[in-house]
Amino acid sequence: MTFKKLIERISKEYRIDILSEGEDTELQDIALIDGKDTNIRKNTLYFGYDKQMNKTVFLHNCILACTGSGPLPLTTGCNAARVAEEELFSLFNMVKNLIETTRSKGIYEELTALADSSRSIEAVIDAASVRLGSFLVFCDMNFKIIAKSNSIPVHDPLWIENTVKGYCSYEFIHAVKDLTAIKNASMTTSAFEVVCSQSSNRKISCKVFHNKTQIGFLLMIEGDTPFLPSHFEMLRTISHAVSYTIAYYTPDLFEENSRYHELLYSMLIGAPAKDIANRLSSLTFPGRMLALYLRPARYLGQQYLKNYTSKALKHRIAETHVTYHKNGIAAVIPLPEEPDLFNKLPELLRDLAKKEYVRIGISYPFTKIENFVNHFDQAFAALELGQKLKSEEPICFYQDYQFFHLLTEAKSPDKLGSFCHPALAALRQYDHANNSQLYKTLCVYIEKGCNIKLTSESLFIHRNSLVYRLDRITEICGIDLSDINTLFLLRLSFLVDRYNELNTSIEWG
Repeated sequence: MTFKKLIERISKEYRIDILSEGEDTELQDIALIDGKDTNIRKNTLYFGYDKQMNKTVFLHNCILACTGSGPLPLTTGCNAARVAEEELFSLFNMVKNLIETTRSKGIYEELTALADSSRSIEAVIDAASVRLGSFLVFCDMNFKIIAKSNSIPVHDPLWIENTVKGYCSYEFIHAVKDLTAIKNASMTTSAFEVVCSQSSNRKISCKVFHNKTQIGFLLMIEGDTPFLPSHFEMLRTISHAVSYTIAYYTPDLFEENSRYHELLYSMLIGAPAKDIANRLSSLTFPGRMLALYLRPARYLGQQYLKNYTSKALKHRIAETHVTYHKNGIAAVIPLPEEPDLFNKLPELLRDLAKKEYVRIGISYPFTKIENFVNHFDQAFAALELGQKLKSEEPICFYQDYQFFHLLTEAKSPDKLGSFCHPALAALRQYDHANNSQLYKTLCVYIEKGCNIKLTSESLFIHRNSLVYRLDRITEICGIDLSDINTLFLLRLSFLVDRYNELNTSIEWG
């Protein structure tokens, strides 16, 4: 209940005079002014006498009984009202009952109404966070972040890192599960405080259920607004609202995960090899595989990935196994042995990317699932580098970006240009002065394997024109284009230039 709504409600039975109006805040608690002037809370309504007011303390919300005729020391921006002195305590009791009665009921009705209108678990969590006045995150049983508040930031260093990644590490999960509060928590929605030795921020947790099965948990992390005793009951109510949202609008969000899904996810978040080995014995993977990383090219929501993109991938390629990681899909697909199917795979994935509005990174082939994480990293790097290098291609093969991946490991990336062959700088300067295209000509010539026919066709010029340009290049740069070592250095130099985006106008093959 907000301050304005409360005043409107109690004005029906009491004479209330408004003294000051500020931000219409949501009231979560009620208290008496005790003169200590410590730990003033924005979402608390304070009752007291005008003579108790301290000029140095800013009360966001207060109802006062005025005993004098002088002006009150009210700060601009506060919500303040006046009531008769003899009615102060009866009004206090009435407001206390109002807030306690409507607090949880109001939150549930508000959040379920929001769920009905938005059909979004993210919107519900964000609105709940605002009502609590603290950061709120909703995780599944694997500690993957399903939704978090956007309106209120998190200050806890551990959870800043977790929210950036979108998931918690395997080590972190096991450390949390060993906490006494977690082990002793009942299988109900009762909220309880969690104490973590690695963080001083207070936390309250509450389980979330769907079809009588725990599917995740809510975690409220203290920030600028201190915790209140009422937050425990409020969090429990929010848990029910989240369950309502899932049941009616996102029932597939927690569809039963296969053992393959769980295994791949555990590997990606750092499960130890011995744990993985025990689970592999009952699972079967193809003899040759590719790792894929699919990321939305336009935002359609996480549910779209699960409800449509993932299913479309499995429908097109049998024996595909997926999990969800880094805001996208991590997948293992079989590599066809038949030449026809193998050759059709890129076009199949390209068509999928177009229809599902995703971009796809593709690893090198591998034969042992224990190597999945390394090959997922290849697929992820290919997609990241494809975007950095402004590739319009919807599928990115790691083999096309491996050298660029190597460049990302350079300790001083700003110095990479100093390792380029001097011929490139000479050609850039010549082209700038003479409005020519010798830099591009040499680049395409090397890309096409020094083939005159293919290069001239690619540049749309006559082969004689190409020969003339190549002669001019050797004259300007003083290089021998028949020397294999020179060609190798030139090839690497053009790749470094591309990585540094020094010539973004070139259409690379």
